[in-house]
Amino acid sequence: MKQSGFQQISLPIKNRDNDILFHGIWLRWQILTLSEKVVCLGILLIPLWWVIGWGIMLLLWVTGICIYEVKQFHKIRLSKPRLEIIGIILFAFQQSISYALNSPQIAPRLFIDPFVTWGCGGIILWYIQSHKIRIRFLVVAWAFSVLICFMLFWWLFFHFILQEPYFVPPRTLYAVITDKGRYDGSKLGSVGNFLVPYYFDKPGFGGLYRYTFFFAHPTISSFAIGFAGLVILDVKKIYWSCPLSLICFFLIIICQARNAWLSLAIVLFIRWLFTCTKDKGIAFILMLFSITSFAALSVPPITDFLVDNYNQSIESTSNFRKASTDVRSTIYLRTWEEFLKEPFLGYGIPGAAILPGYDFAKIGTESFVLGCLFYRSGLLGTGIFLTFFIPFSTWLYQTRKQRPLSCFLMLLYFSLSSLVTDFMGPEIFIVLLCTMLNKSPKLVSKI
Repeated sequence: MKQSGFQQISLPIKNRDNDILFHGIWLRWQILTLSEKVVCLGILLIPLWWVIGWGIMLLLWVTGICIYEVKQFHKIRLSKPRLEIIGIILFAFQQSISYALNSPQIAPRLFIDPFVTWGCGGIILWYIQSHKIRIRFLVVAWAFSVLICFMLFWWLFFHFILQEPYFVPPRTLYAVITDKGRYDGSKLGSVGNFLVPYYFDKPGFGGLYRYTFFFAHPTISSFAIGFAGLVILDVKKIYWSCPLSLICFFLIIICQARNAWLSLAIVLFIRWLFTCTKDKGIAFILMLFSITSFAALSVPPITDFLVDNYNQSIESTSNFRKASTDVRSTIYLRTWEEFLKEPFLGYGIPGAAILPGYDFAKIGTESFVLGCLFYRSGLLGTGIFLTFFIPFSTWLYQTRKQRPLSCFLMLLYFSLSSLVTDFMGPEIFIVLLCTMLNKSPKLVSKI
């Protein structure tokens, strides 16, 4: 019987998921759906997306979807947009208009950036909802497992063999095409336009350099690795989930994004509460990691002892990253004070620098909620964003059946981090992946 693009099909299955999807340690590529093949390749090719440039990847994915639809069906098949789709696209317009009204000079890249990120992300979500696309989470777990192992070898190679030398960061392909200038670690324009596998200016915690791996910033790397760890933890095979999740935790330490680390500790503790009656080995690891991380980062005597042990004082640890600790507190305080002066429309762009010449320490940065929403978007933009966020959360809850726990834990991870993190484009990819995850091997989408 001919199937429409908006229907789902059932695949014949055996008793165990591994019998369907795997031949030894390899995926059975021929039985994957088209969407599973695309997502699996997308994860495995993350180093390539890094070389091309993360800033335009959502636009390239939307372009690819449009080409596929027109070539196969001579039209782009989309259902009636839900409220969350309208909300996120309106938010992209609001961000762009607010920037145009408040910026002293219009930079074309910054003017269209909301459409390349929020707008394109909304279009992809619209396509996912239209076709009810579901991807078996074991496929995503396998792809991320390969990527995580590659990240580990990447660090071992740079740390032990090359011994992390100083280098001049090359430009991404996008930066070459648009003729970006030289790398300057203190400028926001350098983030995402240059290939920086690690920050070589000064060692951080434990004498280790901060690694970005294949992303624009260590915090983004922490989110990607944290998502990989949460998905892998849902795998029932202990010989798979335990070692790979421990590698993920180690790589997050290498990234040295303290806000992401602390948020993940809270998320893992919540996961332990849900799984404490089963998978006791994994539950013990989660509990131990959560308690250790939370204590190390939140209990002053323990934090002081650890910092003194490695860097002699708290100040030396904070100063190896300028936009941290006291500087962050100053940013948040000044951001809130300025927001109260212009609460309705917001300022559209970040404010004055707290540290002169250092773009990462500006008023209206370092927090998605306080900076991007309240300060730059105002109550008007925040309200528009909520017309996306509330219906989106409701839709996820209504379709929670067969979604793995990692899907909701990752969204909680983002929600906690949003208080002290200003998001970029790659995080939208992770949210889109969460919407497609399916823990059952029985029902998957045709495309």
